[in-house]
Formats: sequence, structure tokens, C-alpha cells
Amino acid sequence: MKVQLVSTWMLGLALANAQVYQPLGGILDRDGNPANMERVSELRSRTVQHDFSDETVEQRDTRRERADAVKKGFIYAWDGYKKYAYGADELDVLKKKPKTTRNGWGATLVDALDTIHIMGLDDEFRQATEMVAKINFHNDGGQLAKVFETNIRYVGGLLSAYDLSKQDIFLKKAVELVDLLMPAFDTPLGLPWQMLNITTGQGSSETVGTSSTNLAEIGTFQMEFFRLSQLTGNATYHEAAQKVITVMLEKNSPQDPTSKYTIPGIYPIDFDMMSGRFTGSSAYWGGGGDSFYEYTIKTWFLSDFMLHRNLDIWRESIQALREYGLAESSDGYLFPGFVDGAKFYPYVDTFTNFIPGTLGLASKLVGSDTYFELAEQLLKAGYSVFGKMPSNLGAEAIRFVRRNVGSDYLQLSAQGRAQVDAYGISLERPYYV
Repeated sequence: MKVQLVSTWMLGLALANAQVYQPLGGILDRDGNPANMERVSELRSRTVQHDFSDETVEQRDTRRERADAVKKGFIYAWDGYKKYAYGADELDVLKKKPKTTRNGWGATLVDALDTIHIMGLDDEFRQATEMVAKINFHNDGGQLAKVFETNIRYVGGLLSAYDLSKQDIFLKKAVELVDLLMPAFDTPLGLPWQMLNITTGQGSSETVGTSSTNLAEIGTFQMEFFRLSQLTGNATYHEAAQKVITVMLEKNSPQDPTSKYTIPGIYPIDFDMMSGRFTGSSAYWGGGGDSFYEYTIKTWFLSDFMLHRNLDIWRESIQALREYGLAESSDGYLFPGFVDGAKFYPYVDTFTNFIPGTLGLASKLVGSDTYFELAEQLLKAGYSVFGKMPSNLGAEAIRFVRRNVGSDYLQLSAQGRAQVDAYGISLERPYYV
């Protein structure tokens, strides 16, 4: 049965017989109420882009110099990739050889399409487009596809390229790939496997013999799948992504004494896709949880503010983050950390640096000075991790010492204490990826 979107902002879908079809979950709030259309109308009048009309000549020149430096840095890296690994997933920079890490479909190339287009590198974009047209997603390179990574890098890259260029090849390839990924959702509860054999459609967990997954990997399909449904009129993609959220909410409740989900808005990381329940109580806005929160609010934006349930989840989560998930370091920076029940662990990784950008975006669209102030505080903390290092490259993960919590320092190794004395932080994973 053919489905068409009524418009790009409204989630009502019309069937061929003119009946209105509502996507599975999301358009109503957590209590079953529809979006406030007066409020939605007001939100649609807001803009995100900064107004440069009152910019001084000095400010303009500085901005352009910075943009040019970023562009030169990209071109330098791109030239290396193009010389030694063009069309491959990655470049092994030490060996100067291509690496196949994402099924051999050209992850670096596809992921960079929007950057190439935005920077006005027209010849590079044309050549990359020709490469995309040749990708055979049915050839998996002898690797299982990691469904989450395939979505954010390949599908996200293709859809971004389509939205910027309007070239049909990108949408065609995105549909082709997502249709190959859909068997991952063919599970009892509709929750996706982490890994997928593209050839057979057989799914599996990354931990062989289990059905374990994590919050980020089940919750990071919302944005690409919603956009794909908008562009194609096929509701299947959006419904699959929203069903994941519906099941997660239905199967886990802070009021359930057996639930690992105990603080409203602080969703644990570890998850079992067969039971639909969280299997651990540790919650975190960094690796393993990060993009669930990011996609929740951004999909609300993308829906033209109609996916009201997403807004409810975001508001509740931000409130819980402020109350339970943040702590001030001994040198005055505000960092997120691990939360396990009532316990807070002063550990943070570089993945949390998405938070200030997302908060800043949200502050513009919902009109929240509080969001923006928090974004500034978290940005300064994230920047400090880089700025304190001699190389100006931040560690993948650090521990910090909370203000007036001397036990944080005492629990560190001798090396960790020495690093705190030198840099104000302990380098848990001193490399940077």
C-alpha cells in the first residue's frame, strides 16, 4: 500500500484511500496529549544561524581566517586520504595504506560528503559522487555490518549530501542501504541487533551468544530514519525507529522495584534487546549513551516540533542531568560524569563534548537562556581538557577531582595523582582517536 507524507513537517501520513495514518508513537506527548499547535507555530518562527549584520571588519576578518584555517586543515587530511586510500573506509596513517573497517564501502568518503560540499570543494564533491554511485552495498567486504555505525556514517552521510546537493543518487543509495539494514529490526520486540550479516540478514550481538546492546545503539536511528520517511513517503523507517523508544519506555519504569532504571531521565547504558529492559544501572551521557540524547532533541527539531514525546524525554533528561549528572572539578570546571543510582563517578570521555553544541542548538529554538549558560560551562570544561595538554590534544577519557571531595584524589594511582598535580586531571585513556 503506497504511503505519502502530507508535508515535510507534519507526521500525519495519507494512505491511497485518503485515510490519515499516524506513525507509531512520538507525535503525542508521554501522557497522550497532542502537540500544542500555538506553541509549535511560535517555535517555527525562530532561527538558529547567528546574525552577522553588526559584525565589525576585525571580527569578520578573524572569522574568515579561522574558517580558512579549518578548510586548509581538512584539505591537508583529505589529500592524504585521496593519495593513499581513496574510496576505502580509512587510511592507516602510519603505514600509508587503506583499511577496511566499515565493510569497505568508503566510510571516510561518505562521512565527509557534507563537509566537502559546505566548503565549496566542487571538484572533490563531483569525484566523490562518482565513487558513491559505484558502491555495492550487497558486497559486505567479508565483515558483519555494525548497524549503529553504518547508520550514522553511511546513511547520515548520504542523506546530508542529498539535502545539500539534491542529487538523486544519494537518496537512492540511502534507501538501498537502509532496506538492507531493516532485517536487524526483525526481532521479537523490534529492537535492532548490533551486528548484521548483510548477505543473509542474520543479526547478532557484538558480544557473541548474547542479546546485549546499549542505549546509544538502540536510540540512534531516529533522525536518519525520520528524514528518510519524509523524503520517500515510506513510514516504515520512522516507525521502526520510534518503536524502539516506545518499547524502551513501556518495559522500564522508575516505579518498578525490579527496574535498573531508577531516576527519571537518567537512562542506563546496558540494555537487553530481547527483554527490552536495562540490565545495568550505570548511566552516562558519554560513550554508550551520548547519541540517544542528541538524536532525541534533534529529531524533534527535524519534525518541525511535532514529535512531542521526544521533547518530553529531552526535558526530563536535562533536568536529571543537572541534578544528578554534573559536578564541579577542584579547578572550577563543570563536568558530566557516570551516575549509578545515587553514586556519582568523576569520569568523563571526549564523547560528552556533543552536549554543549546540542544544548546551544536547543537554547536557540526553545528560547532557553538556562540551556545556553549550561552549554557555555560544559564547553569550557571540554575545552580545558585539550588546552591543558602540551599537544593541545585532549585525552580520550579523564578522571577529575571534585571540589571538596578529597577522596577522589586519594583513590587515584600515584601516576594519576601526579597528572592531577600537573594538569588538574588524570588521563584515563591518554590517546585520542
